[in-house]
Amino acid sequence: METKIRKTLKQWFPTAFEELPENDNCSDYEILCRFAKYTISIINEDNETKKEPFRLILLLYSKGSLYEKNAIENEFLRILAGEEKCMTLKEHLSLMPEELKPVYLKTILGN
Repeated sequence: METKIRKTLKQWFPTAFEELPENDNCSDYEILCRFAKYTISIINEDNETKKEPFRLILLLYSKGSLYEKNAIENEFLRILAGEEKCMTLKEHLSLMPEELKPVYLKTILGN
């Protein structure tokens, strides 16, 4: 079943999901996990499009249901927070839209 998270992320970032077969049965949580790892690779490559994944996540988060918000917090932001180091927090926060920063900091403090 095509969910909003799955459809949006695959449409905007198809390269993040190239390894998935067309008829895969991944949950939104698995899709967000894969997208978080892809976002980390974009950040580490010093790519010009570093902010784009965060803009899209904010769009999904701000317009999403409680389930979608929880999925984003529990998978996408949790994985990013797990990779966080003292020296990278300021850089990562600078990539995020203002509305996403408090949610990310809450995720860091919760884990």
